[in-house]
Amino acid sequence: MEDITTAVRAVCVTAAGICIISHLTEGTRLRSQAEFVYRLVFAIVVAGFIFGGIKQIELPDLSIFDSNEFSFSTEAYDNAVVEQTASNISDILLSQLSAAGITVDDIVTEVNISEESGISINRVIIRTADFEKAAEIICCSLGQETEVVNGNS
Repeated sequence: MEDITTAVRAVCVTAAGICIISHLTEGTRLRSQAEFVYRLVFAIVVAGFIFGGIKQIELPDLSIFDSNEFSFSTEAYDNAVVEQTASNISDILLSQLSAAGITVDDIVTEVNISEESGISINRVIIRTADFEKAAEIICCSLGQETEVVNGNS
C-alpha cells in the first residue's frame, strides 16, 4: 500500500511540474524542451511503478478451491439447473392451459438433463378438473411419449 501511495505522489508532483513549466516557459523555445524532459520523467515514474509492482505481485493460491468443501458445487449447480428448467416448463404449460381456458390447481414437471445437456421431460403431474383436455394439450406441446399423471387421484 505504501508503494502505491509513493507512486501516486510521484505522478502528482510530476504532473504539477509539467503544468508549472508549461506556464513559466510559455512562448519560449525552452517550453517544448522542458515539457519533453518532464514527460520523460513522468513516463519513467509510471513505468517504474508498473514494472516494480509486477515483481511484487503474488497470485493467490487457487488450490484451496479444489478441496472437498467445494466438490458439492457441481452437484448443487446441476440440481439447480434441473429445478429451474422444470419450473420454467411448468410455467409455460400453465400459460398454455390458461390460454385454453383450463383452470390448473397444481402442475409439477419432472425433467432429466443428460451429460450432453439434453433435456428429457419424464413426467408431468397435473391437478385440474379437466384432466383429459389438459393432458391432450400437454402431449401436443411436449410429445406423445410424455407421461401425464392426474394429481387428483
